[in-house]
Amino acid sequence: MPGVASQLRERPQRVHWLWAGVTACMLLLAGEAFAEDETGRAGSRGPRVSRASLLDPELIAPEELEEESEDEPAEFSTDEMLKEPVVDVLIEGHETIAEYAIQKWLKVKKGRVVTPQEVQEDVAALRKTHWFSSVRPVYRRTKDGIVLVYEVREKPVIRSVQFIGNKKIKTTEIEAYTGLRVNQPFDVAINREAVARIRSMYLEKGFRNSNVQLTKGSDPKDREVIITIEEGPKTRVFGTSFEGNEFNSDAVLKTKLATKSAWFRLISGIYDPQLVDNDVITLTQYYENLGFFDVKVTKEVTETDDHKGIYVVFHVEEGQRYKIRNIDLNGEDVVSEEELFHKPKLKAGDAFNRMYMQRDLAKMKEKYDVLGRLYATVTPTPIFLDEPGMIDLEYQINEDKPYLVGDIKVNFRGDQPHTREDVILNNVARLVKPGQLANGRKIDLARRRIVGSQLWDQSDPPSFEIVQVDGRDYTLAQDDPLSDIMRGQEGNQDFPYNLQPPAPEFLQPGYGHGLAYKRRQPAPNRAVPTVAPPKKLPTSQNSANTTAPEERQSKPMSSTARSGNGYELAARETTTLQKRDSSVLAKARAKAGLTAEKPSLYNMDPSTLFGESLDPDIEIRGQSDEMIQRGQSIDRNGMPVPQDFGSGSSESGNPYGGSTFGRVRIPPPGYVDLDIDVTEGRTGRLMFGAGVNSNNGLVGSAVLQEDNFDIMRPPRSWADIVNGYAWRGAGQSFRLEAQPGNQVSRYVVSWNDPFFMRTDYNLGLSGFYFNRYYTQWTEDRLGGRISVGRVINEYWSGSMALRLEDVDIRNIPAGAPTDLTSVAGSNFLSTVGFTLSNDTRDNAFIPSQGHFLEGSFEQAFGEFNYSRIEANGSQYFTVRERADGFGKHIVQLYGSVAWSGSDTPIFERYYAGGYSSFRGFAFRGVSPEQGGMKVGGNWMALGTAEYMLPITANDQIRMVGFTDFGTVQQDVGFEDFRVSAGVGFRLVIPAMGPAPIAFDFAWPIVDQKTDTRRMFSFYVGFTR
Repeated sequence: MPGVASQLRERPQRVHWLWAGVTACMLLLAGEAFAEDETGRAGSRGPRVSRASLLDPELIAPEELEEESEDEPAEFSTDEMLKEPVVDVLIEGHETIAEYAIQKWLKVKKGRVVTPQEVQEDVAALRKTHWFSSVRPVYRRTKDGIVLVYEVREKPVIRSVQFIGNKKIKTTEIEAYTGLRVNQPFDVAINREAVARIRSMYLEKGFRNSNVQLTKGSDPKDREVIITIEEGPKTRVFGTSFEGNEFNSDAVLKTKLATKSAWFRLISGIYDPQLVDNDVITLTQYYENLGFFDVKVTKEVTETDDHKGIYVVFHVEEGQRYKIRNIDLNGEDVVSEEELFHKPKLKAGDAFNRMYMQRDLAKMKEKYDVLGRLYATVTPTPIFLDEPGMIDLEYQINEDKPYLVGDIKVNFRGDQPHTREDVILNNVARLVKPGQLANGRKIDLARRRIVGSQLWDQSDPPSFEIVQVDGRDYTLAQDDPLSDIMRGQEGNQDFPYNLQPPAPEFLQPGYGHGLAYKRRQPAPNRAVPTVAPPKKLPTSQNSANTTAPEERQSKPMSSTARSGNGYELAARETTTLQKRDSSVLAKARAKAGLTAEKPSLYNMDPSTLFGESLDPDIEIRGQSDEMIQRGQSIDRNGMPVPQDFGSGSSESGNPYGGSTFGRVRIPPPGYVDLDIDVTEGRTGRLMFGAGVNSNNGLVGSAVLQEDNFDIMRPPRSWADIVNGYAWRGAGQSFRLEAQPGNQVSRYVVSWNDPFFMRTDYNLGLSGFYFNRYYTQWTEDRLGGRISVGRVINEYWSGSMALRLEDVDIRNIPAGAPTDLTSVAGSNFLSTVGFTLSNDTRDNAFIPSQGHFLEGSFEQAFGEFNYSRIEANGSQYFTVRERADGFGKHIVQLYGSVAWSGSDTPIFERYYAGGYSSFRGFAFRGVSPEQGGMKVGGNWMALGTAEYMLPITANDQIRMVGFTDFGTVQQDVGFEDFRVSAGVGFRLVIPAMGPAPIAFDFAWPIVDQKTDTRRMFSFYVGFTR
């Protein structure tokens, strides 16, 4: 080795270059190996830079290596170099872009050890800025240590940007939309893209005749960008009209359009050609849904000479409306045809209406949903006949099998949620529990309750999925010799483990019933027979579709093809359409040992659920003296699991099927899990509003409400307050409300827990201050209320409440009756009450069907001792509606009776008159009098009959005709009966909230001399 050393000393320059080359080769090999290992992890981060490229031998100065050792060559390792912290990070090659602007994109910082991944990410970040045509990282060794250098080559930058001619759109808005700014990289492609963006912006704003040109900036040598804009006039829709429509008026068809006309040709109504094209499709679908399968809709667009206005004419060729000749149901077994098709909305002989068909489908599907047959399907198929304008409608039914609920899984999206899991589980468990039959109707109610809750972010809406599972985790029949068959591993494979079925139809739009047009090929050399008179599907309870299943499948068919509106149609032969007599069907079922009893969800007959009969010798016990494992069993993880139907202590064996039943084999039920994913939303709200009505005058409103309150979670640190954990997470409601007014004021603080102590009972606490200026006195109330309630089911609810109030009566006029002067000053009122209500209305503000019933009993004790009984109810009927479901004519019937004991104080008695009470009379204008002063009555009976009809096609303005009648008097009776009649208007303005604005004009027909009359009453409210 000494000889070699001497030779190296003689040729130091060559040696250094030699060692540098060897090192570069080693780094190249190492970089390739590293790249193969890291391809999956770093390949998506941007261009890869190998270790060899991170160390450029040319940038390591020879003189620096000579200083390391004059006698031996400088030896260094790239691996060791990468373990050293970099002493500096430099940028070279930039000319116009400031270094600090480049440095902010870098992750690598001086004084830290650098990894190849970090360098690659820096290179990718710099290239994404589009500032540089090339970015090259290199290492340099200096006396102080390793220096990382990013060598860049700048792209040319924009020196100036000008937009010439824009007046209607600000320059700042255009700059923000295009991204063109001084000192940004100059790129011809980006300049041209900016021009396209500006054109798109002007089109969106209605300037369809605008012209945008790139005057300067299209040459790579340019450094200035000049864009010239000719805006032209804004084009609005001056009018839309229809030609050829007979079935529907222009006003009705306009409600289906997304294209709206400008108000006074100046406001809104921007013309969008794409919207007009979509309107053509919408109108076509609208007509097809009403049975006009041959409809054709075209558009005609005319522009004014000054290019400011557009007139759109939709030409409609309606064609004939198809009627239904016959309706058939195929595939029903578990549920009879009479029950499935009881009182259908769409009947034989009616014109086809898709909305009515969907309602019938929903009713039929619900029959299977309540039996746990979640995946049962009802598929409608219209069959076009040779007879013009006639179709047959077939409902093909697949009943599938019942399912049980396995597990309910809750997942909160995001990190560190505030809400407790039981907030969701309580809402679901009120309707559905693990181990129970998967009642699809109740599951859908639980889904709507979760999805419609204000606790969750609606921009990332909650998901409520039903997932079919194999159920092995929910059964313990592992020692059963036929357990494999029970789990669906053999036989017909009813339950494949790897098969993920689609979601149940009731959770999909339209209940999963797509309208498929059946296509049948015509039989060769077959004449079409004479069409027999159609037989309508019976709709009475005593009638039945008596066509046997085997007869339905073997009906001879012939068809001749025709076409219309793009659909291939078919015709059906009708010479053998015969139906069995219902008595024959009953005898056949009796002979087979089957019963047609309606199944009970509380004492379910397995033959009804699973479609097979049981051995009559088999005993099925509902209860036993031994301890029973119920639906809320606990698994090894402490979670509730369904009941073990495979093995149990019951001597009768398994009531839901399996080998333990002896010689009877019944397909086992399936299992489904409920997977719920939610994202927490903003549950705190601050709302302001105002209202005015003829009863209470002008009232303001300010409300602070938290819908996810937790009274047991006070702040433990400032972090709980800052991060929003304090007082949140239990799904309780807290409300602080102030309603100051010129006649009445109210201030309330309330708290409510819908699942108190994790039960189905709700607890409410409230405190309030109330002030009212009456004609005869001023009343102040300060008190509180404690209530306990329970939602019994989707329609029924009950509650009891304790009411404690201090009532102060002041400003009593001289000569007031004894009933008023006896309560002057402070009065302590304490009562306990019970309420039961039933609500089936389809809408809380403008119901069109259903009813509301409420009865209550209240007992006062203490300073005042009296009883109070009240009952009221309303019923709503839709007597007429358009074929599309809008334009409803609604009849409302309302009645209320109330009685209170003789010890009732004057401030708790009954008064009538005014809006929502007795129109045609002033507020509290109907009442008994003493000494010319109204003192209220102990008996009240009121009634209303009202007819509401739409005035506008969009239902936003309605007209009502009504009559109010009843009486208020001291004793039970109708001696002082009153009657009024009138008309009114209801205006629905979405921006002002869901409650309609009401204006009523009423005139007394029968009244009393002491009554105070008022012709006009109204209500206007606004909340934001």
